[in-house]
Amino acid sequence: MKIWKSKNIALVLIISFFCLDIFLAINYLRNGIGFRPKQNVSFSHKLHTKYKITCLFCHYQAETHSFANLPTTKTCMICHIALRTESQLLKNVIASYDSSIALGYQKVYDLPDYVRFSHSLHIRSGIDCATCHGFVDQMDSIYQVRNLTMGWCVDCHKNPENYLIHPRSISGIFYPNDPAFNQNKLQILLSSFPSNILQATFPIPKKIIKASVECSTCHN
Repeated sequence: MKIWKSKNIALVLIISFFCLDIFLAINYLRNGIGFRPKQNVSFSHKLHTKYKITCLFCHYQAETHSFANLPTTKTCMICHIALRTESQLLKNVIASYDSSIALGYQKVYDLPDYVRFSHSLHIRSGIDCATCHGFVDQMDSIYQVRNLTMGWCVDCHKNPENYLIHPRSISGIFYPNDPAFNQNKLQILLSSFPSNILQATFPIPKKIIKASVECSTCHN
């Protein structure tokens, strides 16, 4: 009887470890470097950035919120209401716009719920999008370039000089000492945002410093 119980316990443990291995393998494939999900619309970041469309033009909430929004088709139709309207590549975009039904993008970067990451905080600290997302402006089809493990994030916080990319104009992050920034841009910002939001979100140049690695910095 004891032998039978021992065999069953061993069998349960083996099955449990096997299931765990499968889960970890799937999780790695889902969140690993090179992950490139098939989307409902073929969208080339490389093509659009060639026309100087910045990251923040489409992902505008990244500047003021913790999350970076996936653009709605209303954003696409700002231009495509008149441009290349007959293209088959825009068929799903136009259908989504007309029906008000979202396209249903699949996230390339999807952090676990127990991780707290603020896009606006990093942007205000002068960190370019490419630091975490790679040079998306050179990608026809976006894919994951960072593994987003805790070790990678902690190492970046400890040794930022090894990772950080300073703001580029294609990202849409401007600073008063940036040649692309001028007083006209400042006036546009002042007229577009309530003063309390502007004060909280307007990027201020900062020196590269080592960020906190306390648990509460990234975990609730």
